[in-house]
Amino acid sequence: MFSVLVLAFLAGPAETEQLKVADGQVLIWRSHALQSGTSPAIERAYIMVHGTSRNAEDYYRWTRASAEAAGKLDTTVVIAPHFKARTAAGRGDEVEPGEWYWTNDAWKAGEAALNGKAFSFDVADRILECLNDPARFPALKEVVVAGHSAGGQYVQRYAAANKMEPKMRVPVRYVVANPSSYVYMSEVRMRQGGTCNERGDCSGTFIKYWDANNCTTYNDYRYGLEKLTGYAAQASAEQIREQFTRRKVTYLVGELDTRTDDPNLDKSCPANAQGAYRRERGAIFWNYMKSQLGAAHEFGIAPGCGHSAVCVFAGPAGVKAVFGAK
Repeated sequence: MFSVLVLAFLAGPAETEQLKVADGQVLIWRSHALQSGTSPAIERAYIMVHGTSRNAEDYYRWTRASAEAAGKLDTTVVIAPHFKARTAAGRGDEVEPGEWYWTNDAWKAGEAALNGKAFSFDVADRILECLNDPARFPALKEVVVAGHSAGGQYVQRYAAANKMEPKMRVPVRYVVANPSSYVYMSEVRMRQGGTCNERGDCSGTFIKYWDANNCTTYNDYRYGLEKLTGYAAQASAEQIREQFTRRKVTYLVGELDTRTDDPNLDKSCPANAQGAYRRERGAIFWNYMKSQLGAAHEFGIAPGCGHSAVCVFAGPAGVKAVFGAK
């Protein structure tokens, strides 16, 4: 499959579009226009959110190639939004007039743009709104929103908080791969020394966080539902808990994504309350959602993969999660 992907990287230029979001715009890479024309053959939308490096074009190219390798490109629209980021001092991505931009932490959590009131989750809402138009995508059957690493953080929080899914005429699924942290639905965490695995077994119980007195922010948003901010603050904690529990979510973690010295791993006390490394955090969170809230979420291990988006999504676990292939 990887040789096919490499060839597909070279096949044809990727296309971009300035997506209108509120009174500004966001650059997206896409295989079919979202705001004009019609795409009668499209049955699936595959939205991929980039990682902390914000290399949306790279994510678009290999996601498109993955769809081609799976034999689904003709019936799939591939979309990769670019969440541009800058510092308050003006350093970071180059932006066009009217483009929204965020800090490199804010876009991952649905916070407001630095140059206006648009939330980063408004971008996904707007993409779904475009896909929901039967005049443009009359044959659409489902939407898959996926993300890796920082993009996985974005997708998991968006899955929890978004108010767009109930308006959709087709099902929406979320594929959350290798995030550094998750937004928990309650104040409990795995007890000290306990862990969980992909078989649904845990060596400990979920209790109120044992080190809460020293890590007082462990349950604040982005890690929990206290002190909600940005887009997420438009709903109550109870609303978020109820809708996220019943949404269709798949968690993917790399078999080898076990490094604790990764410079991009969140090592803050709220993140460490969720586990030591990404694979463990993912397995614990899935078991938490299943055992504590009865969620029918799914979980998969990507064999032989570390912290690699291409490996996770181009391999069998990723293809199954996105396309339903066995």
